[in-house]
Amino acid sequence: MSIDPQTPAADPDLAHLFDLLAMLPGPIENRAFWDAVQAFVLREPEPPAGYPTYVYEKMANIWDVIQDPSPQRIAYLAKYLMFFFSGDHPEIWKVLNPVVIPGFGEVDPGRRWATDVCETAWTLYVRYSANDQWRAKWQFHDDWREWLPDEALGKDRPSDPDRR
Repeated sequence: MSIDPQTPAADPDLAHLFDLLAMLPGPIENRAFWDAVQAFVLREPEPPAGYPTYVYEKMANIWDVIQDPSPQRIAYLAKYLMFFFSGDHPEIWKVLNPVVIPGFGEVDPGRRWATDVCETAWTLYVRYSANDQWRAKWQFHDDWREWLPDEALGKDRPSDPDRR
């Protein structure tokens, strides 16, 4: 699906991301949660003393995106959400479980939330990333043909001096 990059504020994936983020507590509301997230992200054995500045600084970009949903800001926030919550990490899911759906028991909502937020963040990152060279390479060059098997190209294969 292609979204008009001129109107990211109307992007349904961005709206879904905001719905997911709204499930999390604010830094003042639940400091212990954010201390635990920072301890996980920085691979510290114990939550750090004091305010979780690194994670808070990156998560504060939510407000920047809300105020000005530019492609660059969306991609930046998406990148850090993937950094914080992606992967097969039951320890972060356990931290997420009680805040995502409090008192929900053994269903593991933290894993579901982390998976959904990372899939949505990936979609937004690819869509709005400033790495336009990805698109340029595959849209404006014939080099993609080198990936096709010889029989599909016939004599139209681009010349490659290293190909034998």
